[in-house]
Amino acid sequence: MKKYLMMYSIPAICLVLLWGCATPKKTYERGWVGGKYLESSGSLFKKISANYFDSGKGVIPVLPDEIGQDRSSAVFVSRVFDNTPLSRAGIREGDLILAIGGRKVENMKDFREIVDRSESGAQIPFTIYRDGKRKDLSVVVGRETYQKWHYFKLGFRLATELDPVPTPDFNILGLVSYEANDTRLELNSPEYRYYRQAKSFPPGQSGRTPSSEADAEGWDAWFVIFGLSAKKIILSQED
Repeated sequence: MKKYLMMYSIPAICLVLLWGCATPKKTYERGWVGGKYLESSGSLFKKISANYFDSGKGVIPVLPDEIGQDRSSAVFVSRVFDNTPLSRAGIREGDLILAIGGRKVENMKDFREIVDRSESGAQIPFTIYRDGKRKDLSVVVGRETYQKWHYFKLGFRLATELDPVPTPDFNILGLVSYEANDTRLELNSPEYRYYRQAKSFPPGQSGRTPSSEADAEGWDAWFVIFGLSAKKIILSQED
């Protein structure tokens, strides 16, 4: 987690600019199956730069020998939540996803592209690796709705750390930075169910608003005194 030494802003100007840029255009839909994932890879570079056990990032630095014969990586299922297409299909935590609909899956980009473009209600075979065996399980794709929000920020920011090695996220003393977040909030997770109960949201209201942008999928860029952000705020996930 990056820590900032100081941050000054102009509240009145920020409020006006944020409101003008953050007006939602429309609601979008994409395929959804639920769950959380990591990449399983035998790559030496990823073992050094993105090792989950060393840095908490998204790569488990190993791939079973029999799987590594025809691929460099696969998608590891780290969490499966109740009442999701993944759980109903019988996919478990610890499974390795090798292919979806006959298409090889080696990373989260492959995984998201296939699932996002799938129609709600479509039945798709997932080829998984479990306990030394490959098997196919049929997953009925659900529907996820979301809105796109864009933000403009104005202020000064200085950071206490320098990232000299090129990575998807970089930060030069807080003056120039870029941070990407491809993690998607699961509304079926215990953490979010607890959040909803504690906030006492009425039935049918998710509580997802522009103020939720801090944990949302998207990116943040900062150049000296100007900040730009693009976020996708998830509104619903259903079969």
